[in-house]
Amino acid sequence: MDVRRVGLAGLTGLTAAVVWAVGSAIHMPLMQPSGVWIADDGVAYPNVASNNTYWPRETRELAILLAFAGLVVACGWSRRALSVGAAATVVWLAADLAVDRYDVSGPAAAVLLGVCGAAYFAAVVVLVARLAPAGPGGAAARHVAAGTAALLAVGSLLVVTPWDVVETAVQARLETELTVVKVVLAVLFAACAAMVAGVPAANRSVTVAAVAVAAVCATVLAVLAPVGLPFVLALWAATVSALVAVAAPRVRGTAGLAGLLALAVPGAVGGFAVLIIGGMAVGGLLTSLAGNPPVNGADSDIALALAVFTVGVSLSWATWAVTAVRPATTRSAEPAVPA
Repeated sequence: MDVRRVGLAGLTGLTAAVVWAVGSAIHMPLMQPSGVWIADDGVAYPNVASNNTYWPRETRELAILLAFAGLVVACGWSRRALSVGAAATVVWLAADLAVDRYDVSGPAAAVLLGVCGAAYFAAVVVLVARLAPAGPGGAAARHVAAGTAALLAVGSLLVVTPWDVVETAVQARLETELTVVKVVLAVLFAACAAMVAGVPAANRSVTVAAVAVAAVCATVLAVLAPVGLPFVLALWAATVSALVAVAAPRVRGTAGLAGLLALAVPGAVGGFAVLIIGGMAVGGLLTSLAGNPPVNGADSDIALALAVFTVGVSLSWATWAVTAVRPATTRSAEPAVPA
């Protein structure tokens, strides 16, 4: 039993449960539009949402995906482990929609949801450990799991509130709480990516350099407002660096590194397009299923977490395909998967 694996998995599961519970019962009720507004003609219309109004949905879904990452850390990345973990994640996402639809709110509800989330995570880990005790899994699944977690670390920093200027004490508190939540999520996703990827046995200097660049860019993303060229460049560089950090140990020579960059650089740009277009399509559907007021027609409703997950899986598979055909030259950071 690897204490580091067990400790990280437990921390991710507990954090996921707390973030999900607080997002559901504390943050979402404060953000969900209610009441009406009176137009110039005297007609009353229901209040609607705007850009980023539903940011608690994104932190909740990121928390659920973090629990999935923690499951992979705890139980490995075999086909059976990933299949059961994916099914359990879908069930949790469905439960999240149900909780959102019934407008659960209050500290007591948050505590209850947190306990339920932690218990569910623990039960799934035990189930997967019993169903898939043989070993961690193949190199391809390992690479994709690590790459997806790395991009989710970057994506966690993109969640923002809808207001440009903080005007009330409640808004100031929510800004602070969101900053803490997204930084914690990003750090834990990055830790899961590192644990799954293992210690690189080749191109270690490239990996370290890519991690350093990603860390600097992530810091920029955490402190800058999500507008302007500096933010866009930092996002692009963080995405490329995260992909390179995971894939570098598989690269063979300068030509291999050039091929990896030739994929990662435009791939990050394409990923942004998928994030916006696909995220908007899914975001509106989730808002409708949850029974929440729609986002006004002039703004966009982007399902950030699920879109980043999809982009992460796709780009990670692509980087696996363009790097060396032989299994990843990484030395496992763990001696065994705990049963």
